[in-house]
Amino acid sequence: MKKFLGRKIDWQESYTSLILGAIIVVILGLLVANFFSKRNQLQQQIGTGEQTQMTQANASPSAGSDYTIAENDSLSKISEAAYGTQDYWMGIASINNIANPNIINTGDKLKLPLKEEIERKTAMTVQTTYNVSAGETYFTIAEKVYGDGSKWTILDKANGALRLPNGNPLVYAGSTITVPR
Repeated sequence: MKKFLGRKIDWQESYTSLILGAIIVVILGLLVANFFSKRNQLQQQIGTGEQTQMTQANASPSAGSDYTIAENDSLSKISEAAYGTQDYWMGIASINNIANPNIINTGDKLKLPLKEEIERKTAMTVQTTYNVSAGETYFTIAEKVYGDGSKWTILDKANGALRLPNGNPLVYAGSTITVPR
């Protein structure tokens, strides 16, 4: 051991510290070099025209085009952006064969047809019919088709039923009613 400025120096510890310091400097140098090389690659991509592909992928949805799903998109958001209303999300799901509209994947492509086609497809998807059996009411039908009898007012509004003197809607056995979805 030697003395340096009045302190004892253990050269073995000094060499270990020197080697660890050198390793840290090399790692930091590699990180900085990696940062600048990635930055240069991005600038080259932008300069060679790949920018147009990036902006097309992130373009807002429009009717009559294809759209690439972005992060945090939903079918109702896409419908709102493309058609001005969220009402066409079921049509978008139907046209693109999406089994569960609550699950869409970032990067997947959707077909967004013209407004007339999406309106027709949504109308076909959204409404079905139901044949009324004897003894059924809008309440019991709503329990069957929606799983919630309190949604009978949806059926009432869609079918414009006649009213009984007590105000309840009149539904005939054997009639066919529209069931909005």
